[in-house]
This record gives sequence, structure tokens and C-alpha cells, in this order.
Amino acid sequence: MNFSQDQLKEIEDMAGLFFGAGEIAINLELNEEETELFAFQIDSKNTSFPEVGAYLKGRLTAEIVMRKAIKQSAQNGSSPSQLQMLNFLRESK
Repeated sequence: MNFSQDQLKEIEDMAGLFFGAGEIAINLELNEEETELFAFQIDSKNTSFPEVGAYLKGRLTAEIVMRKAIKQSAQNGSSPSQLQMLNFLRESK
């Protein structure tokens, strides 16, 4: 599939809002075959496809922003945020 730069940006933006591949495919008006291929490419995390790179970048960028906010909240004394940071630490080992 060949996506335009606008479509790749839309994929990145929607992934950054944690929409799934199926929802993004609907928004891009992909047909059933294209939707299945798109979802398969996302699941395989094969970044040689620009659409996969856009999807993963969107999700990771949003997660970075979220974790920074949680970290700041934890540093400000929020117990739930501190627990979440500890969970991130455990998961990363």
C-alpha cells in the first residue's frame, strides 16, 4: 500500500491517541483486504513499511509524554504516580 504523507501523519496522530489499527483503517477508508494487510503489518512491527513506522512512532511519542507527566507527578509526591513509576521500573527489567 502506498500512503500519502497526510495519511501517514493521520496514522501517527491516531496511534498517538491509542486508536487501534482497525479504527485507523476505518478512518482511512481502507477496504477489507487493505485493512487486514494494514493490521498484519502493525502486528508484525515491520518498520520497513512507512505506515508501521508512523503507527509505532505515534504510540511511543504519546507514551513518552504520558510517562513524563507521571514522573513529574511522582516527584511532586503523588502516591499513585510513584507506584506507577515503580511498575515501569519492574516491567523494564
